[in-house]
Amino acid sequence: MTCGDPLCYNGCERSPLGNTESNTSMPHTADSSILAGLNDRQRDAVLHGEGPLLIFAGAGSGKTRVLTHRVAHLIRERGLAPYDILAVTFTNKAAGEMRERLRRLLGRQHWDLWVGTFHSICARILRQDGEAVGVPGDFVVFDEADQSALMKDCLRDLDLNPEQFVPSRILREISNAKNELIPPRDYFNWRGGRPYDEIVARIYTLYQIRLAENHACDFDDLIAYVVWLFERNPDVLARYQDRFHHVLVDEYQDINFAQYRFVVQLATKHRNLCVVGDDDQAIYGWRGADMRIIMRFDEDYPDAKVVKLEQNYRSTGNVLRAAWEVIRQNQTRREKRLWTEVSDGEKIATHRAADEHAEATFVADTIEHLVEHESRTHRDFAVLYRVNAQSRVFETVFVSRGIPYRILGGLRFYDREEVKDTLSYLRLLHNPSDSVSAKRIINKPTRGVGDRTVAHLEATALERGMSLLEAAHHAEAIPALTPRAREAVLGFVRLIDGLRRMLQDHSLTEVTAAVIEQSGYRKSLEAEGTVKARGRLENMEELLSATQEYEEGAEEPSVAGFLENVALLTSADMLEEGVEAVPLMTLHSAKGLEFLVVFVVGMEEALFPLARSAFSDNPLELEEERRLCYVGLTRAQERLFLTSAEYRTIYGSTARTIASRFLEEIPEEIVEPMGPVAPRNITWESADSTRSAAAQQILEEAGAVEAPFRAGDKVSHPTFGQGMVVSVHGDGADMILSVAFPSQGIKRLDPAYAGLEKVG
Repeated sequence: MTCGDPLCYNGCERSPLGNTESNTSMPHTADSSILAGLNDRQRDAVLHGEGPLLIFAGAGSGKTRVLTHRVAHLIRERGLAPYDILAVTFTNKAAGEMRERLRRLLGRQHWDLWVGTFHSICARILRQDGEAVGVPGDFVVFDEADQSALMKDCLRDLDLNPEQFVPSRILREISNAKNELIPPRDYFNWRGGRPYDEIVARIYTLYQIRLAENHACDFDDLIAYVVWLFERNPDVLARYQDRFHHVLVDEYQDINFAQYRFVVQLATKHRNLCVVGDDDQAIYGWRGADMRIIMRFDEDYPDAKVVKLEQNYRSTGNVLRAAWEVIRQNQTRREKRLWTEVSDGEKIATHRAADEHAEATFVADTIEHLVEHESRTHRDFAVLYRVNAQSRVFETVFVSRGIPYRILGGLRFYDREEVKDTLSYLRLLHNPSDSVSAKRIINKPTRGVGDRTVAHLEATALERGMSLLEAAHHAEAIPALTPRAREAVLGFVRLIDGLRRMLQDHSLTEVTAAVIEQSGYRKSLEAEGTVKARGRLENMEELLSATQEYEEGAEEPSVAGFLENVALLTSADMLEEGVEAVPLMTLHSAKGLEFLVVFVVGMEEALFPLARSAFSDNPLELEEERRLCYVGLTRAQERLFLTSAEYRTIYGSTARTIASRFLEEIPEEIVEPMGPVAPRNITWESADSTRSAAAQQILEEAGAVEAPFRAGDKVSHPTFGQGMVVSVHGDGADMILSVAFPSQGIKRLDPAYAGLEKVG
């Protein structure tokens, strides 16, 4: 990486995938062990021969089984070598499961089959061929914390205020650009040419320079650099095209444009591209995924075979019907409907609580009852919510009731300070150019290297074009350093140099143990002597278990391989099997998981669906919220509970709520209200959110007082534009309205002064 514009991608034509001439399928035989237990549709997908294949795989329809058995069929019956096949998944957990199933099917322990995530596959390609595009083989992968630290340094060097240019927002802007394969030099025009865009382009350019100086890539770089590698080096692309006769891609509805280009490049020669996905589960549009890619697959490949997997093996009939009644409201989807041979099961339980505390209490009561009377275990349950802030009340109630729980998607083990510090030592040992890691640990534990000393080292490194560790090696030649600071810096240098020598003839676990001991970290925590310090030390020792497990499972264990695995872990990969605790997680984190009993909580307008999507002028935003609801409902195997609160305090504001329109889309005959359930008093008949005559009658019978504004009214504000009343507080002169505006969020307004007018 030598230039300031490492993502110098020239652009590409977003055209169909080239040749679409039909290939004649090879004759095939059927191996009974591979086809055993497959239904007719699954068998069609497994036995498909040459040419493109699109598999619409509904939730719980056995897509992993189909992918695995298809690979086994290609190897055993069609004579392909494992070397010829590439299988791309979205999580390391899914990749590991696929490898294990293949071992059981084929009876082989080792083979050269590439199975992994987009990021791990691309990282592997870059380690082999990245030098052709300036990516050194010893590059490290910066995780979110590393990216944030680097971005703060970039803003400081550009003299930009981080409160005005928020690092997380800038990183999101850059990520969006990389997902669209937009390099720094093209960013300004791509975004529209505003003054703000010019500043972001400058930040983007410096950020890439700093990544290059650290011999680092962020997650998006891994894919973008490989696309650039293939575009600029046809011989390298040809080598991978010749190798991979069959390319299989899971979760195709969640890929972005850069991933699409990568797949196109690899599959163009042989055109044996098998993609598996479900447009009804496309929930990552907010982070760059483009559902249109799977929807146009058979336009890109007019000769593609299309198979729909609609038999569900996970959920009861009532759960599937509830999910279908919700998702069928979407206009942008392929027609399909999940079905099952099992019974309808329990009705969908609903509960309308007084507030969020009562809601959490209902969930806790239900869990305790089912554990006691139905012999459930705590790991049988899951609590799913729309936003992370909802977990607080459940944590409080669960702690008070002694219900074990764990947060999925919260602070990862590898993100804990002491673990991150130890990993930073390993990264610096592997890659001495990693100045972000060097800056993090140069004074951890405390060794007398203060902020002023680090600033002098950074200035020297910048002036002389070297890394922070290289500057530290020349501490004696930096006049600004005091003798005491100079000796502290050189002590750190001696520590790192000694540990680096261990890399030659010691295992990863031995090196990690040496880091904990020789750095002084263990001694420092033992001297502190607190309960918290003991917990931190236990986390560091648990890291040794992780390195040992990695070394036992890896074919060629290395520091680089371990660090890469850690950096590319997702929240779903962190879900431990068999842990006796109730997982709490967002609906996004629940994707790909399943549980016997599921609670989807906070089923209220402006929360689920979120206000910005529910009242957006773009109907596709609401459709993604509905798909997210579909994902949540289909996580349930046996029992499904949907809860909401009459009043909810969130982000410091208390408001009366309206039950989610998604609840109203589920037929009453499969719903069983539980506890003090409020009347189902709002019917969403259309996108205009009009109140039905039946709902109005229920309100009148309940004694509702005629008022100028009601929850559900669409209104117009002279400043904020059109919005919707989501709750009414008080009455008469004391009335305060909570109004959701698509671009402004929820505003609390006094109707006497706000200038609101009803619309529609």
